[in-house]
Amino acid sequence: MGVYTAVIVPLVLVVCAALALAGIVTLIWPNAHRAVLLAIPATYAATVIHLIAVVVLLLTGVDAGLVLTLGYLMASLALLALLGIGRLGTPEAAAADPDPTRPVLAPDQIARVDAASAVIVAIALAVVVWRVIIIVEGGA
Repeated sequence: MGVYTAVIVPLVLVVCAALALAGIVTLIWPNAHRAVLLAIPATYAATVIHLIAVVVLLLTGVDAGLVLTLGYLMASLALLALLGIGRLGTPEAAAADPDPTRPVLAPDQIARVDAASAVIVAIALAVVVWRVIIIVEGGA
């Protein structure tokens, strides 16, 4: 439990803060889109590390609410699908869809969509981590 609260939770929160910062900077200056694209794999890694740590805690005897905890963990994985959603507006994605009314976004629009989703995901992941730590500490 000590490693979880001292290392893993701060790691995930730092990654969430970096993702949010990259998103905010990209919203202001779309040329910084590369920062969001670099923060996405780190977010995936931190989320998976958090998921593994909580599952290990649950398997080693922490008496937390299993259904609620697993629900939050699944929510954290579902949030990851929103990262990089701007790729759906690229010309390649539009060419693959036979719908003639499908929008094609300009590069700055793609950057802003990715940035907005990065900020939303960062905030939501931080809230999920906060809720999970409250549940797990209550069961410890």
